[in-house]
Amino acid sequence: MVKRYYLWVLGCQMNGADANRIAEVLARSGWRRIDREIDADLIIVVACSIKQTVINSMVGKAYEWRERRQAGKLKAILTGCVLDQDQGQFRLLFDEILPIGEISRLTELLPAINLSAGDYKTVLPVSAGLAAPWRALIPISNGCSNYCSYCVVPYTRGPEKSRPADLILAECRQAIANGAREIILLGQNVNSYHEVGGGFDFPALLSAIDGLEGDYRLRFVSSHPKDLSEELLQAMAASRHTAPHLHLALQAGDNEILSRMNRRYTAEHFLALVKRARDLMPDLALSTDIIVGFPGETEQQFLKTAAVLEELALDMAYISPYSRRVGTAAAELADDVPPAEKKARVKKLNDILRRTALANNLKYVGRMERLLVDGYKQGRCFGQTGSHKAVAFAGSPDWLGRFAEVKITSARPFSLGGVLVGLDNRSN
Repeated sequence: MVKRYYLWVLGCQMNGADANRIAEVLARSGWRRIDREIDADLIIVVACSIKQTVINSMVGKAYEWRERRQAGKLKAILTGCVLDQDQGQFRLLFDEILPIGEISRLTELLPAINLSAGDYKTVLPVSAGLAAPWRALIPISNGCSNYCSYCVVPYTRGPEKSRPADLILAECRQAIANGAREIILLGQNVNSYHEVGGGFDFPALLSAIDGLEGDYRLRFVSSHPKDLSEELLQAMAASRHTAPHLHLALQAGDNEILSRMNRRYTAEHFLALVKRARDLMPDLALSTDIIVGFPGETEQQFLKTAAVLEELALDMAYISPYSRRVGTAAAELADDVPPAEKKARVKKLNDILRRTALANNLKYVGRMERLLVDGYKQGRCFGQTGSHKAVAFAGSPDWLGRFAEVKITSARPFSLGGVLVGLDNRSN
């Protein structure tokens, strides 16, 4: 009988890339992925430990599975980003807790699995991706050595380790051959990629991938400001495939707060990076992450962040209130900004963002844009421009995974509207 498994992926795109590899290993051994956990013989959770709310949701789901596990009808395995101190509450709720780098132990835990010894990251997924076969999520490194004071990633994934460039290039070639139209390079800090014993840093790797033949778009996340080099900006500007979009996490606009976050750059340095990037790439779209209400953040310090955000005139920002996470250095600090004040600060920044994003989007009206169609609902297609703008237009589900030429006819702060002009010749 074919064994069935359910894969629950939480958190970032890196976890999505990990899930693609797990799915490939299971598929090679005859397991069939299903969409309903109630019908599964095996559930694998690719966890995210960034926020306590995510941890709580995993605990709640695991309790729902407990009766079937106790009856021998289900095996549940937890992997991904799992903080050591969180494992205690999971040990009775999962049959196994596997560090993501030890997924080769599935051979021991599930005898039907056929996986050779070694790092599971050497597995090259045959399909481009689980959720969208036209999008390949390709890790170039794993782990983080930055130790930002609010983040658990260095403790869940360990110090940063770069993958060999030849494996990354082989995975990119295979993804393109299998129909990927977008390649997203992933790392907790892609800018610090450096091949051990090899000659590739991140600008060189990006240029090498850009040299691969094919009709595809190239993106990367996450990009740390302290390691964003002139060489990388030059490589982006000269690239044939790299999308004109840069996600660069600001986190705060006050230098004292940035120091307490252990970010190792200043607001002035960040602004200079953005200016240089825009000088080289005038059509570049920019997005960022910001945390408000970090321990000890005063009103004046917050207003500096607001002023920097106004000056940046960004296309998108992901603005979150600080949330204490046990196991981080910041957890030792007093979480002294009241929730109501954090909420008010988030609103103020979002108001600034809506103004700048709308002003940026209005410039697109009347332009022709090449989109990757990646969604469909009730007669409307949804796609992304190279600059990561979401566009809606009338269309067909047959267009998913194809590039489309669309004339932009309307703009809102975080989306565009348009009409189809033409499709590429790809057959799905």
